[in-house]
Amino acid sequence: MSEIQEQIDEFLAEVNKLRDKYALSKTVGKDYYEPGMMEYLDKYYGSYDKTAGTFVLRFEARGTRYNGRTELIENVNIGDTLMIVRDKNNEYNSNNFVLIANRNKDVGNMPAELCNVIAPLYDKGVILFTNASVSFVEPISKRSRHAKQAVLFVELNARLET
Repeated sequence: MSEIQEQIDEFLAEVNKLRDKYALSKTVGKDYYEPGMMEYLDKYYGSYDKTAGTFVLRFEARGTRYNGRTELIENVNIGDTLMIVRDKNNEYNSNNFVLIANRNKDVGNMPAELCNVIAPLYDKGVILFTNASVSFVEPISKRSRHAKQAVLFVELNARLET
């Protein structure tokens, strides 16, 4: 098996994890609550169309609590277009991708587990992003007084160039 095929398989395993989170949301009752574990399960999604080579990922942005991002998310709406920018110089993860909203506002990062499987393929031109937008947002002003950050979910559409 080639190195690229192994990387694609690792990527598809992460796509399946997102799909499984969504599927799990259909099996737990609305009253089930486990902070940080089971919240917003229905907002996750992952699918891959092998015939077309396209995929859809819905994931929660990370790092929304830092660098004034929570305040910036107050002005983000469902459907807003996002740019996903490669951030090789990130001091925490050289595979990082930054999420950029309206007027070049950094509103978070792609989760590390996705960055780590997408970046090698992206850098080789195997994955091409076709569209990214906000699929769900809950600004800090709409959350519990105990919340420390906004919640932002991204829908990423892309294709594999194999």
